[in-house]
Amino acid sequence: MARSSAWLSLSLSFLVLFNGCFGRQSFQQESQNNECQLSHIKALNPAFDIPAEGGKTEFWDISDEQFKCGGASAFRHTIEPQGLLLPSYTNAPLVAYVLEGSGQFGIVYPGCAETYQSSSQQSKQSEKHQKIENYRQGDILVFLEGTAHWVYNSGKDQTVLVVLQDTSNYVNQLDDYPLRFFLAGDTPSSHPPQREQGRRQQGQREQGQQQHGGQQEETDSPFGYSNNILAGFDAQIIKDALNTDMETAKKIVGEDSTEQRGHIILVKEPLQLIAPSRSGERRQSGGRHGGGSSNALEETLCTARVLQNIESSENADIYDDQAGHFTTLNSFTLPIFSLVRLSAARGVLNTNWGIVPRWSMNAHSFVYVTKGSAKVQIVNQQGKLVLDQNVKEKQLFLVPQNFAVVKQAGDEGFEWVEFNTNENAMYNTFSGRTSTLAGLPAGIIAASYELSNSEAEKLKLNMVNTWFYQASNKGSRFM
Repeated sequence: MARSSAWLSLSLSFLVLFNGCFGRQSFQQESQNNECQLSHIKALNPAFDIPAEGGKTEFWDISDEQFKCGGASAFRHTIEPQGLLLPSYTNAPLVAYVLEGSGQFGIVYPGCAETYQSSSQQSKQSEKHQKIENYRQGDILVFLEGTAHWVYNSGKDQTVLVVLQDTSNYVNQLDDYPLRFFLAGDTPSSHPPQREQGRRQQGQREQGQQQHGGQQEETDSPFGYSNNILAGFDAQIIKDALNTDMETAKKIVGEDSTEQRGHIILVKEPLQLIAPSRSGERRQSGGRHGGGSSNALEETLCTARVLQNIESSENADIYDDQAGHFTTLNSFTLPIFSLVRLSAARGVLNTNWGIVPRWSMNAHSFVYVTKGSAKVQIVNQQGKLVLDQNVKEKQLFLVPQNFAVVKQAGDEGFEWVEFNTNENAMYNTFSGRTSTLAGLPAGIIAASYELSNSEAEKLKLNMVNTWFYQASNKGSRFM
């Protein structure tokens, strides 16, 4: 009896604790949303970059209203052949799209076994490490917060990664900055961060620049891209902790470094990494964890899939051989999305075709233009245009939750990838065979739009496509 009472008390305590936590998160989110007045949205190019020996990282302006309201930041890594993005971890989860290139990447999960092994015939010893994945163009990659990861370009061409960092995610207990903690690199105290003199626009003072009497003074980047966090420790402590010699310890903290290589370095000799070749793509369906013969082992973090290719039209959820296609990735097709509470999608529109007005029911969408151009209009709850622009390749913009958006491809077509702030983003359309308008009774349509019943019935019958429409006047597509 006493034991039952104790368990009941403990359960009630946890219930109060969880309700308090979720209530606090909901209140913070509600307050943040109330501060957002998105009366104007503009497709943006990166605002500044941080160059390095083996590439660069370009950042979009996090002070822009659409990033503040969307609760995320965006950046783009360019990694040269034999370039290595040094091991690091972040304060919030990342979702990346491989725009170009191929290579390997690794994520180190605490407590997981070293399941990859390389044995040498000349030596009885073997090198072991955690799992390595191969990436290629069109892949979506997922990196959990606080987990060390690295990316290596083993190909002959540049690797370009477009990345969204969800700084408003419930796991981030720090601030809204997209912080990165590097486990290797130069020591900032001995090497001033001159490499961070990248291109910056006005309003970037809080991102690594300060004004003093009209003069610009460079400071350490608050994002962490000029720092090796181990440099803050005494070399003696690192020596003892790693059970190594002082010379090695000084190299680890970057104390003896004489070069300013940055956060992406060039590897002198091609790395020989243990990574099995990709034998084919797995696109699972039919259940929350992909259906089929899943078991407890497959659902653990140590064996979770962290990438999925989204490029091929064969996996499209919506396909029209004339208009284009649209492919989604969510927690049903890539279960790790349920941990980061994000998802992704890929769209292709052919010339002279558009997507009917639609809105996301439960997520913001950050849209990155991968190819071509399009006329994009976004309308808010007041029926006012907040974006009316011809968006182009390499630009990024936000489509807020419930704001209606229409995309109409330019002369070279239009391709994009979008990152959604919900693990299972849901869309609703205004027109089309499965749309809101098609689901309304003809009488309701007639009364709402002052149409006759026959006009309303004809309007419903004319909706033969699902998502796409063909532009009737090519000359009116662009302003």
